[in-house]
Amino acid sequence: MKNVLVESVSKSDRSTLALISVRHACGSSPGQFYMIRIGDFPVVPRPYSVFLEEPEKGLTTFLVKKRGLQTSRLTKLKPGDTLELRGPLGRPFPVLNHPVLVAGGCGFAPLHYYATIHEYSSFFLGTETEEELAFLRLFQNMDTCYGDELVTDLFLRANTDGPVISCGPSRMLRTLSRADRPTPVYVSLESRMACGTGMCLGCPVKTRNGEIKFVCKDGPLFDAREVDWDWLT
Repeated sequence: MKNVLVESVSKSDRSTLALISVRHACGSSPGQFYMIRIGDFPVVPRPYSVFLEEPEKGLTTFLVKKRGLQTSRLTKLKPGDTLELRGPLGRPFPVLNHPVLVAGGCGFAPLHYYATIHEYSSFFLGTETEEELAFLRLFQNMDTCYGDELVTDLFLRANTDGPVISCGPSRMLRTLSRADRPTPVYVSLESRMACGTGMCLGCPVKTRNGEIKFVCKDGPLFDAREVDWDWLT
């Protein structure tokens, strides 16, 4: 793990979401993540997707949602504080021909990074609250929803063409996997893990042919048609 300085922190109105920029840039690509830890407890680091890397500034930014002890501590960081990280880890997203991007909650992070570098045809985003949506609505041509309205319904009603790259809760990704589309649907799986390299065996994914893969080293992106969703969810 490497100690890095926090450069800046911006938060949503109720501080449920935070964008944390640190003085670190190691040539990550969209879809990759870092293992991050703050303080001596919890001992185990957790994975966070890269929201943006700015090599010219020497900065990497992460999107954090306050859920538990570690994320609460992260959202309370101030410029000049330090955290520990290791990465980048995972396999980068492939560059596709004008893909459709579908994000749920913090699944917005890797897709935001992709959209800042590569072309895409449309972008769908769903969040838990209107406040979080206002914080994350960073592109002009986004189709968005929050609360009880599901981003999967928004996406399916739009009847868009082209391959799909998606990231969000497993239930959302499972729904997308059932979409009747002639083009591939790729899902970036979210999983709790302790190492990020496959050593802890904490993020298994079973494929339809019975093979066990791991989110950290084989993913996080998988073809939705290859995932055994009954086993995963």
